[in-house]
Amino acid sequence: MVSSSVSAAGRLDRRVTKEARTLVREAHLALARKLPDPDGRVLRERTERVEAALRAGDLAAVRRELPGLDAAVDKLAVAGRKSSWREYVESIGVAILIALLLRAFVVEAFKIPSASMIPTMQIGDFIFVNKFLYGVRVPYTRTKLFEVRKPHRGEVIVFMNPCTPERDFIKRIVATEGDTVEVRCHVVYVNGVPTPTEPVPGRCEYWDYAEGAGWSLERNCVHYKEHLGGHTYDTYHRPDRAGNRPDDQYDFPVIDDSDLGELRLRDGTFYCKDGDRRTPEERARSKGQFARSVPRGQAPADECAPSVHYVVPPGHVFVMGDNRGNSADSRFWGPVPVDHIKGKAMFIWFSHGQPVFVRWDRIGDFVH
Repeated sequence: MVSSSVSAAGRLDRRVTKEARTLVREAHLALARKLPDPDGRVLRERTERVEAALRAGDLAAVRRELPGLDAAVDKLAVAGRKSSWREYVESIGVAILIALLLRAFVVEAFKIPSASMIPTMQIGDFIFVNKFLYGVRVPYTRTKLFEVRKPHRGEVIVFMNPCTPERDFIKRIVATEGDTVEVRCHVVYVNGVPTPTEPVPGRCEYWDYAEGAGWSLERNCVHYKEHLGGHTYDTYHRPDRAGNRPDDQYDFPVIDDSDLGELRLRDGTFYCKDGDRRTPEERARSKGQFARSVPRGQAPADECAPSVHYVVPPGHVFVMGDNRGNSADSRFWGPVPVDHIKGKAMFIWFSHGQPVFVRWDRIGDFVH
C-alpha cells in the first residue's frame, strides 16, 4: 500500500515538473517579444521564481508558483491572439491572392458570347481555360516566361483577336506554322489533304442571339462530323455544303477567276472589319504566303478542287469556328500569333440561355 502511494506521488511530481518546464519555455518565447510593463515585468518575475524552484528541486515551491505563471502566460496568449474579425479578413485576403495567382498563371473563366463555335460551344456557356499548357506569361503582357508545349491542330483555344487585342475570341486550330490551308466547297484541306468528314443525319438547328433582336432559332444549316489532329468534333455548315457547291464568302483563299489556268487572288484577302490595332511588323508577319495548289499552266479539276493555298507563317496558327457559315475567323482577318493565345478550353462549368434558362445537361462537359 505504501509502495503504491509513493509511486503515485512520483508520477504527480514528474507531471508538475514537466508542466512547469513547458510554461517556462512559453514564457521565454513571450519575453523574447520584449513585452511592455507591467505584464512583461510580472511574467519575468514569476518565470524566475519557477526556474529557481526547479533548479533547487523544491517541488513544493514549484506547485506554489505554478498557478501564477500559468495565469500570466494565459493572459498574454489571450492578449496576443488575433481577433476573429482580423482572422476572417486575413483568410479572405489569402483566398483572393490564391485566386488571382491561379487566374494569372493556371486557369481562367470565360463566357461564350457568339454562335461561331456552335455546336461545340453554345452562347451563354461559361468555360475554364488552361493557361498553363502553352506556357506561363507575365500577367497582362505577352511576355512568356517559359513554354510547356506548342498548340496542336484540332484544339479549341481562347486568344486575343489579332485586329483588336482587347477582345477575346474562341476558335479551333485547323493548322499550325508551316501548314498549308485551303477551303473549297466547305471542305478544309490541310497540307493538301481533305479533312475527313461525314454528314450527321437529322434536323440541324441552333439558338442564336443578336443585340437588339434577342434570341432566334436558326434552321439554315447542315450537320457534319469532322476529324482533325486526333480530335473528333461536330461542325455546322450552310445548306449548300450538302450540295458540294462553292461558297464565295466562306471558301478560302478567295480567288477572282481563272484565265488559262493562271489564278489571281482577290486583293485584300485579309482585312480587319472593326479596326486594326496591329503594328506594321505584325501585319507583315501575318501575310504568310499564297501558292498554287496545281502546277502552273494547269487548271483545277473543277470548281471545288484545290487551286490556291495559304502557308501559315512561323509563330502563328490558323483558326476557324465550328459554325463554319457563321464565323469570322482566320479566313477573314488572318492567322493568330501564338503569343496572343491565352489558353486551351477545358470544360463548361455553367451554361444558361435558350431553350432553357440553365442548361444543366451541358454543365461539366469537356470541350473536344
